[in-house]
Amino acid sequence: MQEEKHKEALKEVMDTIEEALNSRDISQHQRRLISMLSIGLQHVVEVYLHRLKVIKPGVQVKHNWFALGERNIRLKFSSILTKPYDKIPEINDIVSLARNIEIDRNDILYGSPTVDNAKLKEKIDNFLEIKKIVEKTGEIS
Repeated sequence: MQEEKHKEALKEVMDTIEEALNSRDISQHQRRLISMLSIGLQHVVEVYLHRLKVIKPGVQVKHNWFALGERNIRLKFSSILTKPYDKIPEINDIVSLARNIEIDRNDILYGSPTVDNAKLKEKIDNFLEIKKIVEKTGEIS
């Protein structure tokens, strides 16, 4: 996917985050927010891998990979990378933050309404930290 398409998707994600943060109660946005964080996560990681020129053409990162155990995440990434996983700068930090977003995504998306604004805020912070890592390679939004 061309970087411009990733940027369009990330703009929508950032708009959703901003809307949630500007509301009195983040939990009122829980389903839309967690969906957009997953989408954003996928796009921002793909931008990073493209910029580093380590992703095979035509493949995609799947958000649900980050809910897997570390070994399985490495296996998934190994199938789409042109360079060894361990040779990618800051990949372990990105994966760790991404796992924090995805690990209970389905509970938040499909479960009962949450009253835990702190949990949602932490997921937003994790996403913004990944975005900051990626932005070291250039602006993305």
